[in-house]
Amino acid sequence: MNVLTEETMNSLQNLSGYGRQVIFAFMIISSLALVAAAQRVEPQQQGKMYGDPGFRGEPIDLKVVNVDIRDVLSYITEQYGINFVIDSSVKSVPVTVNVRDVPWNVALDSILQAQDLAIQTNGSILRVVDAKKLATEQEIAQKNREGQLSASPLYTEFIRLNYARASGTLPQGTTTSGTDSAGASESSGGAGQNVSGEGLLPIIKRRLSRRGSIETDARSNTLIVTDVRENIDAVRQLVSLLDQPEPQIEIEARIVVATRNFSRDVGVQLSGLVIGGNNSGGSFSTLPGGAAGGAGGATGGGTARLVPRGIPTGIGTPSNGSLVSSIPNTVLGLTTGIFGTAQISLLLTAGEQKGQAKTIATPRVSTLNNRTAKVKSGVKIPVLNAQPSGGGAVAVTQYIDVPLSLEITPQISDTGNVILSIVAENSSLAGGGVINTQSVNTQVMVPDGGTTVVGGVLSDDERESQDRTPGLSRVPLLGNLFKRKGVSRNTNELLFFITPRIYRPDFQGNLTPGKVSTGTRTTTILQPVPLGNPASNSEAPLPTLPNQQNQQNQLVPVLPLVQPEINRNSPIKP
Repeated sequence: MNVLTEETMNSLQNLSGYGRQVIFAFMIISSLALVAAAQRVEPQQQGKMYGDPGFRGEPIDLKVVNVDIRDVLSYITEQYGINFVIDSSVKSVPVTVNVRDVPWNVALDSILQAQDLAIQTNGSILRVVDAKKLATEQEIAQKNREGQLSASPLYTEFIRLNYARASGTLPQGTTTSGTDSAGASESSGGAGQNVSGEGLLPIIKRRLSRRGSIETDARSNTLIVTDVRENIDAVRQLVSLLDQPEPQIEIEARIVVATRNFSRDVGVQLSGLVIGGNNSGGSFSTLPGGAAGGAGGATGGGTARLVPRGIPTGIGTPSNGSLVSSIPNTVLGLTTGIFGTAQISLLLTAGEQKGQAKTIATPRVSTLNNRTAKVKSGVKIPVLNAQPSGGGAVAVTQYIDVPLSLEITPQISDTGNVILSIVAENSSLAGGGVINTQSVNTQVMVPDGGTTVVGGVLSDDERESQDRTPGLSRVPLLGNLFKRKGVSRNTNELLFFITPRIYRPDFQGNLTPGKVSTGTRTTTILQPVPLGNPASNSEAPLPTLPNQQNQQNQLVPVLPLVQPEINRNSPIKP
């Protein structure tokens, strides 16, 4: 009995484990089914999506033979909730359809196209009409609109701009520094030549009707638009979107030049002389002046001799002194004095140099969005050039710039980022008429207030040199007395840092956040009349009918000079 009880308990436990797994699997399947049901569009709601780009309806199986097309349309209307109005031009035409697993909207379009039918949308109602009749109706409607446009009175609207230019750009001056002096410093900023300078005139001109015309008053920066009332309203709305304060940007650049150098030079020089009988002798010297010329400029009359507490005068041509340190800030001299007929002297020269320099240039400039700004400071070097003139030559003075300059064109986005086109240059004078130049030309995207390194150059020059006596310099340990060893290392590092700061004023000049949107802002404006430009505008007057001449002369009211109100509390939404 105990064994049966244990087996029964084990079975119950196994069944309980299987049950939990089944329940867990059932919950997952139910959740997936609920999600799929939530994403599935009910058939009765699919009719509202008919005609949307990319819409594919529920697959349908339809097989009919010689059935009235109006009955087929009624069936689709009932199944998918489409509001159909069948025009009287649609006759009782028998159709045969045999489709399987095809989206219902694709099947419907194919049926209509096969019977030369078209659909006209009017709100949520779809009108099924004969294609030829619909084309005729559209031609008649187009003629009616043209006639209405010709008969409508013209209005003249004066739109005075606050921030945008009606036409052209502000004039920009030029500098004349450096024409008669060597020093120069200049700074300029404003509209660049690479930015379109036509103002709003061409934009508005292309959106006028064939009867419209536009003029500008440069003195007051005013647009004078003449057109029909419907188009005047659209132009006013377009101008209110374009005539807004442009964001301004302050750009600070830091040009850092760091230079580090290190050099070490150690040299050992020896001089020895032995004098024997019968005018015999021998000498060895790596010291300058250690031969017949004497030491320290003393001359020995060409005779080898020993020098107490000095350097012995040797035989032959003195050495070139290449084993002496090139930076001998420490000198150690040793001599054995005269012992018998011999003398040995040693001279140890050593030196070490280490230097570090850092140069920081910080040009800063402010400009408007999409406007090129340039700031430059430096010197102009006069250079005389000879140019042939007639039978001789004429000296002409030319000035060469050695500038610290920064030229930037910013593009400010609504998301708070700035795309910068940067040209930075840092030049300086060096010896011998040489000009050292560091420059960078690039395009980067930087967040508002962020700092980025737009360029850098690292130059590391390491050298090692030796001057030595052949043979003897290769002897271990002892060879160090017959050589000179020098080590030098020069490191130059150049970095360009850029920091933009956006200043975005509102209509009252108050500062607003640099980020105004997280995406692309869009606004739709209805074009109420057909565009008539550039085919026809104020270049040449259009011929008018006699009965329209008096109407145009009488019905041209002039509206007061009032800038349209802009709702400050309803900004443009993305």
